[in-house]
Amino acid sequence: MILFLYEFLRDIFLRITIIMILERGVMIVTEKYYSKNPENLTVGIANIGSKPGKIEQNKKKITAALDLFAKKKCNLVVFPEYCLSGYFWELEIQCRTYMNQKGCLDQLKGWLDMLIARYVNETLQYIVFNSPQKSGKTNGNYFNTTIVLDRGGRFLEPCRSYRKSFLPGMEKQYIIPIQGDTLVLDTMWGEFGFLTCYDICYPHLFHELAHIKSVDGIIVTAAWRKQGKREYKELKIREDNYYQAQWDIMTQALASQNQAWVIAANAVGPHSIEGLDYCGSSGVWAPSGINMIKASDSKEELLILHNIDITCEVNAEKKEFWFTDDFKYGHKNAPS
Repeated sequence: MILFLYEFLRDIFLRITIIMILERGVMIVTEKYYSKNPENLTVGIANIGSKPGKIEQNKKKITAALDLFAKKKCNLVVFPEYCLSGYFWELEIQCRTYMNQKGCLDQLKGWLDMLIARYVNETLQYIVFNSPQKSGKTNGNYFNTTIVLDRGGRFLEPCRSYRKSFLPGMEKQYIIPIQGDTLVLDTMWGEFGFLTCYDICYPHLFHELAHIKSVDGIIVTAAWRKQGKREYKELKIREDNYYQAQWDIMTQALASQNQAWVIAANAVGPHSIEGLDYCGSSGVWAPSGINMIKASDSKEELLILHNIDITCEVNAEKKEFWFTDDFKYGHKNAPS
């Protein structure tokens, strides 16, 4: 009886919301336990915003989050798209000057090396970041690059990074898309592929990672906004935050359709220059499509999900219905 009461109170305690004071105010920390096995994967996700042109402010927020993730013994930490540099903005000359001098991964290598030395160890093995990277092309445009900081320290090499394939809106003005680029991270807990924001609108990218490369999970970095109007007047249906609804639908569907974990870090809050809101709602979705943990759509929040049995859940879904195998079987037996 005493043991049961202890475990009950401990379970409640581990799910309470902890308040963490950062330089800019209050940030919520939400912590859950998938299992009691400490050998399984513990993931930290930063549901935070970034400021364009404010690299030092963004760095301070990131290191404060890493302090907490390290204290909580996370193994894998994921930050949103453009979390270091902030998003692009109009006044192109000013924006490019800032990116070239401060915001690109090329200029941040020393700081990133410092993060590896300070945080990466046998427990916290991987930190996922995204920022522009100079392309070396004559037009001066950039790659949208996701990198993994680990003990190898080779995060800027093409074989250790993922460059975004599909570009929305303003990004086309600054970024060079790289079709066919992939990155698979092989860890002691399972294999993970990577996609960035708008990439998740293209099913063939997920199909390649989940059904051809057979990854166990897909890590998504995003700066996905809320605003987007859809109206069907005769039905009296109006949606002012369509893009947020789209994010919620896709993250769940992509996990269940591909029988793979989705670990997504999305920016949250106002974009100070363009006046748009990022929709947050970062989280973890199991291969069933069921959400395990999810962040606010309006406030900064750090998520921690402890002790995830990655391969067990993938295998459990495939044992009942293995979509890849059935797809191949269907094509094999299709009438000619």
